[in-house]
Amino acid sequence: MPPPYELHKKWTVRSFRFNFKDVFSLEYLYKRVHEWLIDEGYCIGGGGPRGDQWMERLYLERDLGGSKQVWIWWRADKSPYATPFFKFHLDVDYHLLGLVPHEIVVDGQKVKTNKGEVDAFVTIRMELDPNKSWDNNFLLKNKYLQKFYLNRIYSRQIGDVENEAVRDAARLLGAIKQYFQMESWVPEYAEKPFHPAKGE
Repeated sequence: MPPPYELHKKWTVRSFRFNFKDVFSLEYLYKRVHEWLIDEGYCIGGGGPRGDQWMERLYLERDLGGSKQVWIWWRADKSPYATPFFKFHLDVDYHLLGLVPHEIVVDGQKVKTNKGEVDAFVTIRMELDPNKSWDNNFLLKNKYLQKFYLNRIYSRQIGDVENEAVRDAARLLGAIKQYFQMESWVPEYAEKPFHPAKGE
């Protein structure tokens, strides 16, 4: 969002979309993204207000007579700095079409997988002063002073933080693409890919 910036209002910084149609493992994709979000501080394992058990906002599965359609929505957030003035909100949505059970042979053993099409949507949003600390400050609670400070003095730093938010979303997309062994313009190590390398 270009200026004017406002406090306590989320805005979309960037959205990415990924599409893959072939054999894959939904379970391993699920785990891969889940571990990435924990490693990067967007949620923590276990309970609590930032626990991963609250991350999944929607899981909708429809049986289409032999195949499934699935919607999964994840919502996670983090404050990238010690002072929580900036907050990143990361939305990861999956839409799976024509999902059917499938089996492949890996090292002489049958492995249960899935076959179908996956659409993944990664959206990064930002929020300024989510704890409303400026509203409790006798000087900074003035709305005119807030607008002047955010859009004249602080706008370059906000733009730099927006770039950092975009890098986070692009790195997550890179981790998903690496899992499917697809080319990514942001390299991101995310363990072993699902499909073996060509020539192996």
